[in-house]
Amino acid sequence: MSAESILNQELQPYIRYADLLHFQQWKTPPRIITDYMLLYVQEGAFRLQVEGEYYGVNQGQFIFVQPGIVHQMESESPVSLMSLHMELFPSPFEARPEMIVPIDGYNPEAVPLQPSLQTFTDISIPYLLMLSRHEWMLDTLQQTIAHWGRKNALDLLQAQVHATEIVLELLKEYTTRSTSEHSRSTSLSWVPAYMQYRLSEPLSVEEMAHKALMSRSYFSLHFRSQFGVSPHQFLLKLRLDYATDLLRGTDLPLQDIADSCGFSSVHHFSKMYKQRFGYPPSQVRRHS
Repeated sequence: MSAESILNQELQPYIRYADLLHFQQWKTPPRIITDYMLLYVQEGAFRLQVEGEYYGVNQGQFIFVQPGIVHQMESESPVSLMSLHMELFPSPFEARPEMIVPIDGYNPEAVPLQPSLQTFTDISIPYLLMLSRHEWMLDTLQQTIAHWGRKNALDLLQAQVHATEIVLELLKEYTTRSTSEHSRSTSLSWVPAYMQYRLSEPLSVEEMAHKALMSRSYFSLHFRSQFGVSPHQFLLKLRLDYATDLLRGTDLPLQDIADSCGFSSVHHFSKMYKQRFGYPPSQVRRHS
């Protein structure tokens, strides 16, 4: 495989933090992490905002956040989480940086990050994980946290073994197997129809890239070259055009239209609609 393959890298999983977390209410500031974070929602739900997109994360779901990605999480009701922070690559630093860094005052040159998986051509892990062995992953994460919490040498070593198993599972699930990404078909003519059928769902660029057997960056590059805009912009246009059809042709409430078009709220829908057309969706409904 090429030098840009994740399979050519030296991987050395190392746990930095593993615990059960409970919040009555939860709201983080915009932030980045310097390592990798795996979360599992035991109870409750929360909203994840990452790279300008919103994701509803519900009970029973895993999320995966990479270093250097600006994200924010919020829940107005109680939520219980399993949390694992780990490094994937050997750290060249004697003193490791803080795991979580607020964006306010953030200096990229002063805060060392673990390498991002987005730099490799043959792996693409989405924020919301859809795992073939979901129950296995849950059980292994539970064991990792339990061993890590005991803090003796044998248990800490066992926790590291489980973390390595988790990394292996993610690599098997999300690493492509072909010998060269350039040997794959780069035709993305199927994507618009795929988007059309998924307008009401939280469709991410990572998910489409994974379906295309491409990394996120490679997929975005070829999508723009074929359609002239980014995948996110193209999907937003489809959603807003469909919303316009519903506004003109139905009596559905704005909340139902927002839900049908994949927007996280009426406020987000109205904001995006006004940004594109210069007037709110309610004005279309009045004219209709």
